[in-house]
Amino acid sequence: MTQNNTPKDLQRNVPARRITFTKRVGFHAKLRERVSAYFEDNRLTRNANSSMVTKSLVIVTLFGVTYFSMLMSAGSPFLTFFCAAALAQCIVLIGLNIMHDANHGSYSSDKRSNRILGYALDLIGGSSLLWHTKHNLLHHTYTNCHEVDDDLEVPAILRFSPGQPWRPCHRYQHWYAFPVYCFMTLLWTFKSDFQKYFSGKIGEFDIPQPSRTDTVLFFSLRLFYFFYMLIVPMFFHSVIHALLLFLFIHAIVGLTLSVVFQVAHVVEESIFIPTECGKNEIEQEWAIHQIESTSNFSPTSKLSFAYCGGLNFQIEHHLFPNICHIHYPAISKIIKETCNEFGISYVSYPTFRKALGAHVSYLRKLGREPAF
Repeated sequence: MTQNNTPKDLQRNVPARRITFTKRVGFHAKLRERVSAYFEDNRLTRNANSSMVTKSLVIVTLFGVTYFSMLMSAGSPFLTFFCAAALAQCIVLIGLNIMHDANHGSYSSDKRSNRILGYALDLIGGSSLLWHTKHNLLHHTYTNCHEVDDDLEVPAILRFSPGQPWRPCHRYQHWYAFPVYCFMTLLWTFKSDFQKYFSGKIGEFDIPQPSRTDTVLFFSLRLFYFFYMLIVPMFFHSVIHALLLFLFIHAIVGLTLSVVFQVAHVVEESIFIPTECGKNEIEQEWAIHQIESTSNFSPTSKLSFAYCGGLNFQIEHHLFPNICHIHYPAISKIIKETCNEFGISYVSYPTFRKALGAHVSYLRKLGREPAF
């Protein structure tokens, strides 16, 4: 008899098909014990502290300043696009630093506060409703599992996993992948989110039935996003200029978010698992699989940590998504020590440049025609 080793907090609202991790070697149990002891011994909360709240307020303030500066700078195209670029970076900061922790329930100990802050994703063009299934459940539970992890389900011109079919155009994907990344958030905003909502599915997984309130918020917040990001700028700039600004902002946001997430999983050192139809078991402990399919970058860079919302410590985030990212540097020491004891490889690139190079190298490798 097999035993599901997936953490309980990731088993809620499980869709029709459940894939279980069948091994239990004691690594995850030991890790949870040591991390819990760290918080208890130091009398720390697992959630945000005052510095995190201050940082969030600064980011939101900068968002407001750059947005209104973009509107008011109509007389200078250069200044307008400079403000638009700054606004795009503020959107990235909101996504990586505020909404990400909130939608994982780690920003605050209060569920209602997390839910409210989680709507920041809707206000920057995404959907917190779909995020909980797409990201929290499918990506975090089944990381790099082909046909299950929705983050691997990208346009056919890209190949992120050995389990995906090869096409001749993939020979050049290491050249054109980054321009494609520029369109990723635009695709989510106008197409993918609506497809998922109306189909009620993400891949072969059912999305939990949304409540009436969820439905109203999904559509009203998306309309509000289109209003303030597309319609309002047309009162200050020409229609063409406003559309170009909108596309320019999405290009920056799409490229930035895609790169931050892909360098953590789509690299040669990461494990990819094909999940065959009808085969619903993975012979590995869940926590070990998370480490084998994830990598860190720039662990000593305070700038990377502040900018990425701790997602340069992606291993720590995948093992403990319910802990606010401000604690990742401290618990990373515990995780590395435990990995050494159990003989588990802990991949951490010393710089972002190294991680980016590993991503490009792996795109090139996946672009080669498979030998049959």
